[in-house]
Amino acid sequence: MAKKLYGIGVGVGEPGLVTLKAVEILKEVDYVCTPLSTKSDSSKALEIISNLIDLKDRVIKLRFKMSKNKQELEQSRSAAAQKIYQLLEEGKTVAFVTIGDPFLYSTYAYMLKKIQEWDNSINIETVPGINSIATAASSYNLPLAEGKENTAILSELKNEEHIEKVFNLFETVVILKLSRNFKIAYPVLEKLGLKENVLIASKCGFEDEFYTENIEVFKNKKIEYLTLMIVKRKGI
Repeated sequence: MAKKLYGIGVGVGEPGLVTLKAVEILKEVDYVCTPLSTKSDSSKALEIISNLIDLKDRVIKLRFKMSKNKQELEQSRSAAAQKIYQLLEEGKTVAFVTIGDPFLYSTYAYMLKKIQEWDNSINIETVPGINSIATAASSYNLPLAEGKENTAILSELKNEEHIEKVFNLFETVVILKLSRNFKIAYPVLEKLGLKENVLIASKCGFEDEFYTENIEVFKNKKIEYLTLMIVKRKGI
């Protein structure tokens, strides 16, 4: 394989949901890069593929600082991208693995932009992965959209007025990163009479995945990072 960067979505926790194309590429590349936070040494993406391919001596762990400071975030991302770029300059083939899909709120997008800024001649291929939204809907046999319905995906809720407008405009609303958005969403759902129309899914595809339609469970309970909520105006 000639030098090339692959962005590989390895889906959610279940190894069986990793695509055949992803497995084939990961078996052949020189290095597999995975993002880690500065507070952890484990990678969920590596856990998913560890029994599918031989990773021995091919893993590069890239640490990203979890910070609200934009300058610190930029420095962390630039350092990680620089490591990948260095390997590519050495003529290596590199795969950057990420849970879910590479282009749905993934660190991969930042890496890609940086590397393209430095050298837009580098050959890049992105392989899609099954995301948590699709997994949650499938696990519950819940259509995300039918006919002429519209669906919104939100990651950052600005305020209650903002989210109320979204609920009124879209038949289905998916709220990601619920741990930081729950306090804003809850009173609006209560006001609009939508509390009974939700599916909350946590750690989709992993062994400790959790699903519930009872929103009250999380009023006084810590919400795990990998948790989302699907709200359907016509009901679950």
